[in-house]
Amino acid sequence: GVGKLLSFVDGRSMQIVLLPLPSTPTMPQSDEDVKRTLEEMTSLTRQLPNVNFDLLIADGRRRGKVGTDAQNDNAAQDVLTNVLSTMDDIDPIQFLLVSDREDYLGAARDEGIFTCRVRPLNKRRGLTTNYNVDDVGIVEEVINDINGVSFNSALKAR
Repeated sequence: GVGKLLSFVDGRSMQIVLLPLPSTPTMPQSDEDVKRTLEEMTSLTRQLPNVNFDLLIADGRRRGKVGTDAQNDNAAQDVLTNVLSTMDDIDPIQFLLVSDREDYLGAARDEGIFTCRVRPLNKRRGLTTNYNVDDVGIVEEVINDINGVSFNSALKAR
């Protein structure tokens, strides 16, 4: 599952960023939601002590707009902008966003970030992403594809 994927990513010396649910007009985030999200992220880091989490972002509200009606305006884009500015030594094309959320996938695509949608086989697709997988375990294959590693090339090298 997710733990195996995160161990794989960490073993490849890739950076791991955990993102919150973004605040939306229909599901606004409160201070309690942010606190609960941080607790859940911290719990995950404790469950996977051998995985290095590079950045945890628990607040899915628009920065500088918390407590106003604008806190929900394009919050997913704002969260990604926060990640890109925090990790400014990495180009957007070097990121892979794995999500089932349209808002994050759209914001990442607009930033030039590789996108991978995790969705059940019989669920509608929504916007176009670079990759679609029906199980989080398949994301390893996506990472290998992006990095140019394939099963066939490994066989040819023997």
